[in-house]
Amino acid sequence: MEFLSGLSGAVILAAVCVYLFAGLIKGTIGIGLPTAGVSLTAQFTDVRTAIALVIMPMVLTNLWQVYRSRKYIHKALKFWPLALSMVIGISVFAFIAPNVPVKWATLLLGTTVLLFAVVSLTKDFPQLPQQHEHKVQIIAGSVAGFMGGITGVWAPPIVMYMSAVRTDKATFVAVVGVLLLMGSTVLCLIYGKVGLLTQGQAMASVLLVIPAIMGFALGEKIRHHIDEVLFKKLILLFFLLMGLNLIRRALF
Repeated sequence: MEFLSGLSGAVILAAVCVYLFAGLIKGTIGIGLPTAGVSLTAQFTDVRTAIALVIMPMVLTNLWQVYRSRKYIHKALKFWPLALSMVIGISVFAFIAPNVPVKWATLLLGTTVLLFAVVSLTKDFPQLPQQHEHKVQIIAGSVAGFMGGITGVWAPPIVMYMSAVRTDKATFVAVVGVLLLMGSTVLCLIYGKVGLLTQGQAMASVLLVIPAIMGFALGEKIRHHIDEVLFKKLILLFFLLMGLNLIRRALF
């Protein structure tokens, strides 16, 4: 049976399972919901639908993350060049996204997910000299905006930058929450305007907030009962395989 503007029941059921898993990842290691949501959903549907479905879970879970980290939000002001360049980049490239062939969008997504996995597994970044912070923020934000506008995933350059400036855990969670909330809100508005987020997809995306939050809550509970380092490495290895598979789909 087809419903929600052409999304089949099988696709919705698979997406619910994906967002339970994506929420579990975010609840356990603090990041990864859009990366998991888009890359996994793109295994059984087209990339543009996968990007559309991630938007509302991304907006609302990051709104919750910002609320939970509200006592550290003032630290995000330091990263205004990163935020501004990211928002501008997403705004520009989200308008271009409808003209990007699905093959190239899939290839870019696969490369982004692969980069995210490799960077997160390595985590050995040289410390960035303070005098270059604003310049590198603009570069990182621009790259993130490009990735986000086209693929809906812009974590890799942000994670790389935050690691290079040796951000403490509380600041990292607060700043990433703000950046993802800003970016996903802009993406939602522009994708709706250019027709990449239909009414049916928006409804489905809102429904996926429920399994995402359930997974997030479960992830928070099990965080203290497992080896978080090992779990994170296994998840990132899984992302690496997903990225390679997306690249394979795009090229072959």
